[in-house]
Amino acid sequence: MNRQLLEKASPTRIHALFGLFPRALSELLAAALPVLLERRQQAQERRPDRKRAVGGGRKRRLSPYQEVLMTLLYLRHNVSHEVVGGMFGVSADTSENTFHEVVGVLREVCPSSRWDAEKKWNKSQPSWKPEEGDRLLIDSFETPIRRPSEDARQRRTYSGKKKRHTLKSQVVTDAKGEILEIDAGHRGPEADIWIYEGSGVETRYPDAEKTADKAYQSSDHPTLHTPHKKPKGGELTPEQREENRRLAQVRIYVEHGIRRIKGWRILREDYRLAVGLFATVAQAVVGLVQLGRILE
Repeated sequence: MNRQLLEKASPTRIHALFGLFPRALSELLAAALPVLLERRQQAQERRPDRKRAVGGGRKRRLSPYQEVLMTLLYLRHNVSHEVVGGMFGVSADTSENTFHEVVGVLREVCPSSRWDAEKKWNKSQPSWKPEEGDRLLIDSFETPIRRPSEDARQRRTYSGKKKRHTLKSQVVTDAKGEILEIDAGHRGPEADIWIYEGSGVETRYPDAEKTADKAYQSSDHPTLHTPHKKPKGGELTPEQREENRRLAQVRIYVEHGIRRIKGWRILREDYRLAVGLFATVAQAVVGLVQLGRILE
């Protein structure tokens, strides 16, 4: 797909293909292309066996502009590299190699932290400020992965809740469901409260009121509000049931934030790439979500 074809497409069509409306896509390309070109030049200069001048050698089939679009298409739709490469007239290997290079650039230029994203994309008039994070909503979601070949790895990633192998990510939003950060790439069976304790959320937001579901229950975190658990052999009081109802109404907003992340199918459907790349992919996707929310 070249620039001429993209310029003729409607904003709705562009969003359907690449997950961003034209303004956000234009800002992304302006930020990502110089970084991508600089990385390549530095990589060439570092090669000890380089005999050609920088920029010499075999020409790439795609322009950097097309490579970014191809990577966005893969992230948004999670189709195979054979399909994505075919759409751009290159092989599956070229599509895969390009993706691994470009997704790191997207991770670099698209901050996944809401405040960092505001400072980058909306310098003159931020639409969100840290003081709006006085109440945090916390939840997790799981992304299916292929069954590992080794028995030990199978045990480490098998989620009893989902009945398949997964990777888990923790999402923190404000009270309106605006994503503040993501902690991605944990093993599916890892307890939510363990992820929370290792995430540093309490340190970064010491004064914020925090709300989560039953999976985060722990007597070690009195500032973390979770639903009341029915006592063994007993019942909840009417007051406790009412409080649980109110918490459920509040927590729906973090679910809205997670839904926006899952709009990028690579984090919703079967993840087929290397497990070690998952955190980079997830951070890049959340960075793209932030960009879209701020500029659209």
